[in-house]
Amino acid sequence: MTLRRFSDLRKVNPNSMKRFFLRSRALHLLLTVAASSLIVIFFGRSQLGTTVERETLDWRMRVGSGGRRPDTSVVIAVIDQKSLTYFQKIGVAWPWPRELYGILLDYLHEGGAKAVILDIDFSQPDMDRLNVDAVESDSTFASSISRSGNVVLISVLTGHGEPSSTGGSSIESRFFLDSASTDRGGPGFTSCLAPLAEFQKGAGGVGVANFVVDVDGVARRIPLLFKLDNRSLPQLSLAAYAVGNGLSADRLSRFIGTVPVERNGDYLINWYGKGGPRGVFKYYSASALIISAVQLKQGMAPEIPPTVFRNKYVIVGGSAVGLMDFVSTPFTSMQPFPGAEIHATILSNFLEHDYLKELPSAVSLFVIIAASLIAAGVFFGVKRASVSSAVIVISCGLYLVAALLLMSASRLALPLVSPEMSALSAFAFAGVISYVTEGRQKRELRKLMNRYISSDVVDEISADPDTIDFKGKEVEATVFFSDIRDFTSVSERLQPKELVENLNEYFTLATEVVLNNGAMLDKYIGDAIMAVFGAPLERKDHAALACLTAIQMQNILSDYYSRRQGDKPVFVTRIGLNTGKMVIGNIGSTRRTDYTAIGDSVNLASRLEGVNKQFGTRIMISESTYSQSSNAVEAREIDLVTVKGKDLPVRIFELLCEKGKLSQTDSAAYEMFHAGLESYRHKEWKRAETLFTEILKGKPNDSPSLTYIARCKALSETGVPDDWDGVFRLKTK
Repeated sequence: MTLRRFSDLRKVNPNSMKRFFLRSRALHLLLTVAASSLIVIFFGRSQLGTTVERETLDWRMRVGSGGRRPDTSVVIAVIDQKSLTYFQKIGVAWPWPRELYGILLDYLHEGGAKAVILDIDFSQPDMDRLNVDAVESDSTFASSISRSGNVVLISVLTGHGEPSSTGGSSIESRFFLDSASTDRGGPGFTSCLAPLAEFQKGAGGVGVANFVVDVDGVARRIPLLFKLDNRSLPQLSLAAYAVGNGLSADRLSRFIGTVPVERNGDYLINWYGKGGPRGVFKYYSASALIISAVQLKQGMAPEIPPTVFRNKYVIVGGSAVGLMDFVSTPFTSMQPFPGAEIHATILSNFLEHDYLKELPSAVSLFVIIAASLIAAGVFFGVKRASVSSAVIVISCGLYLVAALLLMSASRLALPLVSPEMSALSAFAFAGVISYVTEGRQKRELRKLMNRYISSDVVDEISADPDTIDFKGKEVEATVFFSDIRDFTSVSERLQPKELVENLNEYFTLATEVVLNNGAMLDKYIGDAIMAVFGAPLERKDHAALACLTAIQMQNILSDYYSRRQGDKPVFVTRIGLNTGKMVIGNIGSTRRTDYTAIGDSVNLASRLEGVNKQFGTRIMISESTYSQSSNAVEAREIDLVTVKGKDLPVRIFELLCEKGKLSQTDSAAYEMFHAGLESYRHKEWKRAETLFTEILKGKPNDSPSLTYIARCKALSETGVPDDWDGVFRLKTK
């Protein structure tokens, strides 16, 4: 039997799309990359994909934030619970009168603060305008704002997508940016809660305090510009940066152009770590600062000297739970963030030019496709599933490490979920395609070849079918031929059904030995078996393996038939082995081909099986086979012969047993046989005959000795030419 069906599977018929699909690795690779990339791209743009990617970004922020510190010139003055409790005890309830903020502004101004950002809503008059004290409080506060000159107030935009009510007229025109800066987009609003006009007069800037959260409620990004009736207002931190650095509208527009933003104009916030008094920013309690300001006015040494705030950006905001000024951030699980600290984080980003960068969309798409291509290439290129799986797992792990390192070192936020998912999905798709195409071939191959090649060899071929060249390849291998002695006479005594049953019984035993030793069962020829060791997969020990197989087969068959009872036939097998170069491949017509071995080396093995008849031996091997297996087996030289159809003589050996298993008696007898053979070749007929006869005393059934005794007698009578070379020329197969 042959590998014909397996070889047919490997043929590509250009007229058959099905065959082309089954065999085209390039097409498989393309389909895998296209399918996995498209799925991942659509998933990445979905709400679920976006949320998962953002959550991994949060995780990388938390893991990679160690060692990174914000600009120390940014500090926070918080209206904490301690401040609320203190003033409540002295009869000042919340909301505080504006004059308290005025005292704080004067104190910070004296200390030399670069900018003061008031993250507090001043869109309504203090208490009741009919109250004279309230009017005076607002006036005092407005005067403090004017004296400072560097105060940034907040506006809260409302009426998104609704008809304009108050419009942008409530905010002074000087706080808007010119049209050149509006090309970065930003959300549009139609109304706002603006600071009172008297506060705006002396303010250095007005910024938008709106927070924009993602779909999961977490603040990760924020627009740098907001549109109010199609005019652009800067975000609060951006306004503070402009005031602190004395930037005009034009210079601020140019600065905005240097800040990396997303296509819709959102800025991705670069977080430094957990929030709160024990977080990354310096916190001061507002009550402590106001007390220090009062102490300073009274000529006392302040608890906190105002010079502490020289050249500082001071953000004043609430942190008391009752003020409800908290926003979810990537660090919320570690410590809640008051809104003032988010503004402080963004301002520090601007001051340090410490931006979180993302890959452009085109580059991210390239990374996704590259991940699919690499994963699919590994699957189709690495034959062992365990190895390819390990490579993918390690590659995904290395990409994760690279993403963490780049986040920590250069604040580059690589896309993480999409490339990892792309690689894994491509690997899975490749597995499905392989199962549908190559898996189908391998299953058919395994089903077919398990009958003709050992399971270990089938595993190797299935793992890498390309190792076999069915078009024809020259290899060095060992050919095994066996047949049954006197099979014709035995078969004449049996009925056809009985003959088939006994022959199948014999083949089952013999074939099991051949397959278990890794040979390729080439074919059955009547009662003969042809097998090849060292093909279709090459192996260096093919000669020794073939010899050991022949010995094992003889032992198993002898043991089996010795235990047989009744009058059933006993099959005795003869084996010939030869090692050499041969061509192995598909041989046949366009309608039927056999995967087989051809060449002189194959023919010689068949002839050597027949030579056993001349010497009464069971296993005959060539010199080339013995030279490559002498370390594994014992053999004795039998003759120098030319087989039918050949002129060059071949030295032949009888294979005896495994190395080291020859008894001392047999060893001595075979040494004597070798001496007799030398005498024979020197035409010393009498001495040779004597030596061969001596062997028969200990081994009366030694057929080669009997053969040489008869030959010596015949040659001594007939004589030989003077140029006789000792070669015995066989006339029959």
